[in-house]
Amino acid sequence: MGQRKLLLINKFYHDIGPAGGVGRYLVQEEEDLSRAGWDVIPFAMAEPDARPTSWGRHFVRARDYSRARFGGGALADAASLIWNREAARNLDRLIRESRPDVAHLHNIYHHLSPSILPVLRRHRIPVVMTLHDLRLLCPAIHMLRQGAPCERCRGGRFHNAVLGKCVKDSRAASALAALETAHQRSRGLYTKNVRVFLCPSRFYLEKYAQWGFPCEKLHHLPNFVDLQAWHPDRLPATPVRDAYIYFGRISREKGLRTLLEAHRLWELGHADGSIAEPPLELLVAGSGPCEGNTRSLAALLELNAAEILGPLDPDGLRQAMARARFSVLPSIWYENGPMAAFESLASGLPVVGSDIGGIPELIEEGVTGFTATPGDPSALLSAILRATRLPESARAAARNWAEQHAGRADHMAELSAILDEAAGG
Repeated sequence: MGQRKLLLINKFYHDIGPAGGVGRYLVQEEEDLSRAGWDVIPFAMAEPDARPTSWGRHFVRARDYSRARFGGGALADAASLIWNREAARNLDRLIRESRPDVAHLHNIYHHLSPSILPVLRRHRIPVVMTLHDLRLLCPAIHMLRQGAPCERCRGGRFHNAVLGKCVKDSRAASALAALETAHQRSRGLYTKNVRVFLCPSRFYLEKYAQWGFPCEKLHHLPNFVDLQAWHPDRLPATPVRDAYIYFGRISREKGLRTLLEAHRLWELGHADGSIAEPPLELLVAGSGPCEGNTRSLAALLELNAAEILGPLDPDGLRQAMARARFSVLPSIWYENGPMAAFESLASGLPVVGSDIGGIPELIEEGVTGFTATPGDPSALLSAILRATRLPESARAAARNWAEQHAGRADHMAELSAILDEAAGG
């Protein structure tokens, strides 16, 4: 048997900016599977940040759906969001030239669209797809309405997203997203054309099954972390750990408002004597659409022991993490397998996280961290205070959990086996 050919499809072909954790995964997958003997053929948008590849001539024109847009070209972009004819044509040419054995899809909605799925079926290319978020279920990617999880769209009632203006707080953007979701669900574009759906959390596996995806096609494959890149020995030596840290995307669904309000309760409680533990300094590292609002809220709350660090490179983040006793993940949406939790645990930092989505699957209560009710500042503060009393052994326990459950080599070996089985099926 000759070298297996893998068609690797994602809207971004890089790990910069909006590509986020999926982009990092994509780059690592290509590196590891190439070393394992796969011939990896990418298909994505043609962007300035796209990684160099001889297959880039088949890439699709980049479109920006980050904000609602009206005027020239908006109608064509809206139609392409539902059914991108260029993507279907270009992928057809790519397949005819490369003859792949199997395709691994990540995020294709909006920019590539499900128009590529019938092309793969026509060429008899088996498809494996990783479910990174909830977009195939709900018009709103985070399944949030007015800051809380909402499942009103279950059963095809996608008009609820329009009524709630759940996408970009815009009725027009919500209507377009609802139309897109209704179109792909009514035609079964994903369920009929994808052979295996990979779910990074058991929560997502169960949620997709509850919303009607075939159970036999859902497979749990947890996320991984680079255990060498994120290691306690990589953190700079520091004489004192006087802080705790949030790092990641700064956006509404991440619950930063809850975190800042919890920290304010800590400062006020210590000042009036109701909380004996003096506040650790709160460090917030990252960037995103709510960075300005987060800075404004921190100023409004008059926090004395909090610093919004903004985006940091890996070395800068490690320096900040070295000061921290633990990290905090106060999300209010159905998180999948957040990389910040994996990277924190691998670095020997326990995690305080919201009891929502896949987060509790990553925390051994009282050993590697604590969970708290999402969106509740008092509950979050209670968990934070318990984390301040964790013994030093919790750091070793966090690292041990990552080694036992989140190794990159084990993950990629299982992924390769799944792809190989699909290719031979």
